[in-house]
Amino acid sequence: MSQQGREVTSEGRADGSAGSRPLAEIKPREIFQELKRGVLGQDRALRYVSVAVYKHVTGKVSGNILLIGNSGTGKTTIMNNIQRLYRDIPEYRPFQAMTIINANLLVDSDRMEFRPDRLLTAIEQRARTLLGRKVTADELKAAMEKATVCIDEIDKMSSIVAGKPNAIGVVLQQGLLTLMEGEQVSYRTYAVVDGEERQITLDIDTSHMMFICGGAFEELYDQVYLRVIKPGSGEKLKSQAIRSADGTVHIETRFTLGDFLKDEDLFTYGMVPQFMARFDNIVLLNELSGDVLKQILLESLNSPFVRSRSYFEVMGISLEIDDLAAALIAEQAQKHTRTGARALRMIFGKIINRVEFDPFESKALEELPDGGYRIKISAAMVKRELGLA
Repeated sequence: MSQQGREVTSEGRADGSAGSRPLAEIKPREIFQELKRGVLGQDRALRYVSVAVYKHVTGKVSGNILLIGNSGTGKTTIMNNIQRLYRDIPEYRPFQAMTIINANLLVDSDRMEFRPDRLLTAIEQRARTLLGRKVTADELKAAMEKATVCIDEIDKMSSIVAGKPNAIGVVLQQGLLTLMEGEQVSYRTYAVVDGEERQITLDIDTSHMMFICGGAFEELYDQVYLRVIKPGSGEKLKSQAIRSADGTVHIETRFTLGDFLKDEDLFTYGMVPQFMARFDNIVLLNELSGDVLKQILLESLNSPFVRSRSYFEVMGISLEIDDLAAALIAEQAQKHTRTGARALRMIFGKIINRVEFDPFESKALEELPDGGYRIKISAAMVKRELGLA
């Protein structure tokens, strides 16, 4: 493909395929619907992400966002689905050079130095994978400057750790701040020049990149919770009616970060105000409800149930699960608020491991009249294996 085929024209049209639409016509609602196919239970966050992607690809304003959410709520899943979005929508071909990198890799701790070259190297590797072996300097520069940069565990780079200044965190936040504001970074690499691969220096303009930072911010939850329950705070935890999987209703008092978070809390946590100002939106991911966890268990391609079902198919066994059994598993996973959907794997593993080890000795195995076998996970099995009976 020619260089022109990889670029976005001044009219905002992606010329990578015949009859492609102007990028401005792929509205945030369409982006949202596409992302929602792979991300469950985070519609509010996906609306922000969809707008951010639209801003990025149309190139008018920045769409940098910060994702805050407990482990297992879907930060990495959202990032992976943005990557899928760029791959599945032909018009987004010029924006496929996306990378996900851990925040601590961007700082040389020995020299207390921010290392943008490590970030650009990750972007370059992705761009070369997409463009092929013989890449010109202009092709490589165009692809890298349209990159989406996802930086995970940004919360680990706080400027304050255990109440003391953390120099590494300051270096990282200040370095990223410069890139997010837009900087010309000289980057040494190789590209095809006059038919031969030669060492070159590219001046990469970061102003058109999109930055998505994410982190669990676990200590932030504790910090805000203690502020809220402190006598005289003027704030109060909320109580709500919770319906259990077996239909009983009880009242629970729960703390939700989104109800009480203020900008000042993030500054107290150790996030530099100037750095935070570069984000178009700070997005809190929802803690996953029992209904959403049940949906993830039954439908997500990476759920432990779906993976186990594929495992049994190799042996000619069909794996099924009762609706109440799935609800009970989701209810138990919901209690692990710090691990979110990841708790499903641990809980489901306790139930299914013995059966997976020797299914033909399991009392749950039944032979089907038309051949083959079936194992159905029942509510009684879940209660027995989890000690709920």
